[in-house]
Amino acid sequence: MNKEKKLIIIILFNISLMLLEVIGGVISRSLALVSDAAHMLTDSLAIFLSYIALRLSKKPATEEKTFGYHRTEILAAFINGLALILISGFILYKAVQRFFYPVSVKVDILLVIAFFGLLGNVFGALLLRKDSHENLNIRGALLHLIGDALSSAGVILGGVIIYLTKVNLVDSIIGILISAVVFRSAFKLLKESGEILLESVPKDIRLNDLQNDVENIPGVKEFHDVHIWTITSGRRALSGHILIDNISTAESQNIICKVKELLNKKYSINHTTIEVECKGCKDNICEFK
Repeated sequence: MNKEKKLIIIILFNISLMLLEVIGGVISRSLALVSDAAHMLTDSLAIFLSYIALRLSKKPATEEKTFGYHRTEILAAFINGLALILISGFILYKAVQRFFYPVSVKVDILLVIAFFGLLGNVFGALLLRKDSHENLNIRGALLHLIGDALSSAGVILGGVIIYLTKVNLVDSIIGILISAVVFRSAFKLLKESGEILLESVPKDIRLNDLQNDVENIPGVKEFHDVHIWTITSGRRALSGHILIDNISTAESQNIICKVKELLNKKYSINHTTIEVECKGCKDNICEFK
């Protein structure tokens, strides 16, 4: 099953669970369930955004967009991160509100509905778990589902404790903990997607080490004006200049092939643009870089 079909299944499943939680929240007079339903609605919209981004990313490159639409995945991940920040703030607000104004709820209905919500979100998270390792956008959708699952688990735990102790403050405390977990995940996703949008060097690459590795290739005297960035998940790009002797075109091409092979195998950089300079070119510095 491809990523798009998985996301569609999760979206439909989430909407069904959301409606169930709204109905259950109204019947049981549970603000926690209604809040969790609002959380799930926001996440469903975010996952739908991830689906749209995946579809757009497959569109071919055009004269105006020479890299195609790959960046839509990262943009969607960034928006998902922002949405998660807002959701965590909303959960915190509701938790603090219930801390001061506890409400008596029908715990039996709350537990049944929240349990189904938990199962649904765990199912969706397991469905996306494998794809999330290689795709930042899918990881954003996965984090939404994990946040929903934690929220449902918190509602269940709070319901059990309230049922046993009759202490409604437990609901607020669990809500604050859920908010903290969601915020931490959101911040990490926001930071990672933001670094890509700013075209930062991937965090697992040290620029000096990469330059030294290229300069150790026979025939390469210097590797400079190096720029490394990530286009989208799994697609890294590099541009740079190599200084070589005044040799034939065939020999230069052989060196370039060795540089590209090194960059691909050791650093997973699969889109490279290498400009060749000889000693004479280096002495007569070009003003256009």
